[in-house]
Amino acid sequence: MVQKNAKKRVDKKAPSKEAPAKAAAIKAKHIAPQPARAFRAPVGRINRRFPESNSASRQFQLLLAGSMPLLRQKVHGAAYQVRSFFSTLALKIKTRQAGNDHRFIQSAVFIAASLLLTIFAANRVLYTTATTLSFEGRELGTVASEAEAQAAVKNVESSISQKLGSRYSLSPESLSYTTGVAYRGALVEEADLEEALSQSLRVVEHGYALYVNGDFIGATQTEGALDELMAQVATPYRNENTVSIDFVEEWEIRECDLPLEDFTNLADVALLLNSVKAGEQTYTVEAGDCWSVIAEDHNMTSQDLLRMNPGYDIDKLQIGDVLVTSQQVPYLTVRATQMEYYVADIPYEIEYVDDNTMWEGDTRIITKGAYGTADTVARVTYEGVDEVERVIESQTTITEPVTEVQARGTLERPSWAPTGSFRWPTSGSITSKYGYRNIFGGSSFHGGIDIANSYGTDIVAADGGVVCYAGWMSGYGYLVQIDHQNGYVTYYGHNSSLLVSVGDKVFKGQHIAEMGSTGRSTGNHCHFEVRVNGERTNPINLLP
Repeated sequence: MVQKNAKKRVDKKAPSKEAPAKAAAIKAKHIAPQPARAFRAPVGRINRRFPESNSASRQFQLLLAGSMPLLRQKVHGAAYQVRSFFSTLALKIKTRQAGNDHRFIQSAVFIAASLLLTIFAANRVLYTTATTLSFEGRELGTVASEAEAQAAVKNVESSISQKLGSRYSLSPESLSYTTGVAYRGALVEEADLEEALSQSLRVVEHGYALYVNGDFIGATQTEGALDELMAQVATPYRNENTVSIDFVEEWEIRECDLPLEDFTNLADVALLLNSVKAGEQTYTVEAGDCWSVIAEDHNMTSQDLLRMNPGYDIDKLQIGDVLVTSQQVPYLTVRATQMEYYVADIPYEIEYVDDNTMWEGDTRIITKGAYGTADTVARVTYEGVDEVERVIESQTTITEPVTEVQARGTLERPSWAPTGSFRWPTSGSITSKYGYRNIFGGSSFHGGIDIANSYGTDIVAADGGVVCYAGWMSGYGYLVQIDHQNGYVTYYGHNSSLLVSVGDKVFKGQHIAEMGSTGRSTGNHCHFEVRVNGERTNPINLLP
């Protein structure tokens, strides 16, 4: 019996032959290695700005952030170990008594705590507290703090204020600041946030502005468009012989930020550049100039020129006098220099022969001269349509000039001798012009001009000559006629009194009568009339 019982106890404790094989199969099933998960780096731009880096704890987190690839690999490895551990633990619970393996449970608790700590540290490295700025409900970007977002807003307001030249501020209702946890890689720089806000506002735009003599003309956002426009403005003044072309005025194209309303259509800019603005154009009197010629050269009458220059004596111009010739100036004046090729006249010389039967200063042609010709190359500069400089580069003579021979008077000239040009016979305003007019209920031809002034105003001789009539003559009233001995006779009518008689020799500017309203007249004035070889002519065309 004893031996039988002992045998039974031994049989009870001894494992069966199949038990080791089954246990190995179960263990292999639960702890078989799993395939490793592929590592994938987080998407997004890593923000390298950590405002909390002055803190020791944050510095530790920065160190962890720099070790992220390795840390993530370790995390994945730890996760795999945890899964393996719990699989093994489940197997051991089934095969062993739980109370017989305290050291195994302690290890499990330690590993779980370590895993939780690792996950917490990783979360602190990957995420942070940040502020998102929104404008009118649209998110613009996320920065490290609300103070940084507010600073970006103030910088944008200040920049726009400088460009507009006036204070600019955003409505508080249009802005919102949302603070919360954000992925560090999603944070942007403050400058990027400012750019996003500026693009949303579109108060000012980057572009190119044209200035002429410091005045703003127009602007465009297209680079090179204004340079092309300036070239087009100068195109009509360019030809195959153009040496250089530019503008009289100072101009520049500035690349800058401008308010949206300053950008204009290029066609409007071109129209403005070809127009005029208020301003004075002047002419400086030179030797040999006279009033009427200056007026004609500037496409106006003598009276028009006088209205622009009140107070001037048209008979006493001085070299260096500055006359206003226009009240408008162009925005832009093209200055073009070009080579010109032409046949030019070569002036002929004059040879004088003294003649004691003629007055000093008078001449008479004996043998007429003739101009020579020459192939000429000249460098000519124009401002607009006006020539301002001509430099002869070369000349090749084609025909020689022929010298002219003139007789020159040697007799002393008397004071009353005619000069060949006229001056105004009196001062005043023109009340009636030369030509047909309606007067006294009908139309009649007016053979002179009427110059009105106060009673008794001096009337003077328009040029030297001999008085051929002095007295009353029908509608002329008291009249003076002067024969200038060169085919010209001048009339001075409606005088109140006469100071010369027939046969008197008078010089240019001599006081011959006083203004009145005699004859067929409606007020005090001088009727001034000029006849050439007996035919009336418009006096305005002969006066300076």
